[in-house]
Amino acid sequence: MPLLFLCLLLCFISSSFSFISPGQITIKPIRNQSSSSRIVRMSSSSETTTTTTTTNPDDPMSLFQTTPVLTSGAAQLALSAAEQCASIHGYKVTIAISDPGGTPLLVKRTDGAFPASYEIAVGKAKTAALFRKATGALEDSANVVEGSSRAALLSAPFVLMRGGVPIIVGEGTGGGGGGVCIGAVGVSGVTPEEDEEVAMAAVNALGPAISKL
Repeated sequence: MPLLFLCLLLCFISSSFSFISPGQITIKPIRNQSSSSRIVRMSSSSETTTTTTTTNPDDPMSLFQTTPVLTSGAAQLALSAAEQCASIHGYKVTIAISDPGGTPLLVKRTDGAFPASYEIAVGKAKTAALFRKATGALEDSANVVEGSSRAALLSAPFVLMRGGVPIIVGEGTGGGGGGVCIGAVGVSGVTPEEDEEVAMAAVNALGPAISKL
């Protein structure tokens, strides 16, 4: 009887160990690896949060940017300079000064400028402001040169014609150059180069004041 009991005990112990297969033995490393992976992801998430979270609700300067805006006086100064340039050369044009969103601040259609020049000048100013780039550069991109062009721009609701120039404060010239666009000038009525010449006269009139900001 004791011998029989001993045999049964040995069989039970043997069968218990047989449940631990090589596949089961690998479960623990897999869990460790998964846990480690989760720890790494959590650590990465924590680091990302630490580096990107720079705002402080108690510090207004960390929540807002201080950006200069064109006053009515600045818009008038730019318009007067453009109008003077056009008068000297005998250009019959429409001149539009806009804010950074392309909304007109001042528009002047000089004597003899054709009616459509009003809409075109406003459109040029809006395009230059929203793209933060001179419309001449956009026109060059849309034009076919050696079989290559950005034809997709032609379907965009913008005026891709030379004569629109952004007003930039800070480094760069717009379009990712690092400056801040505070408005734009659009001119229409004469040749593309002449339109741009008048627009640049307006922008340059604000140059001395912008350089002191």
